[in-house]
Amino acid sequence: MSRAPTKWKCDLCNNAIYWDELFTYTSKKNVVHFNCFKDKALKTTKIDEKQIRTIVDSLEDELKMITLYKQRIPLVTDEEVKKFMEQAEKDAEKNSAMLTRAVEKLSRVLE
Repeated sequence: MSRAPTKWKCDLCNNAIYWDELFTYTSKKNVVHFNCFKDKALKTTKIDEKQIRTIVDSLEDELKMITLYKQRIPLVTDEEVKKFMEQAEKDAEKNSAMLTRAVEKLSRVLE
């Protein structure tokens, strides 16, 4: 089974991004692999490593939740339940955007 690529390349490593990988959108309107983003953030942090790691780990959790919602929503047949699940997915997307911005501010990940 072949992996399905997205239309994006990682702004940090320039490799293709696949739908089965964790990725995030930066404030520069670019897309990056989560692992590339995490590695660079940890290397370029402006704050204590434990502190940035806490934010990065939280970002990873939100990205994983988005993936889980995307897998689970198609299985839901009840429209009310589907609306709740879709709202939860949107909340996870909003949280991941906020955490991505925090990492950008507290590191030199985009430099």
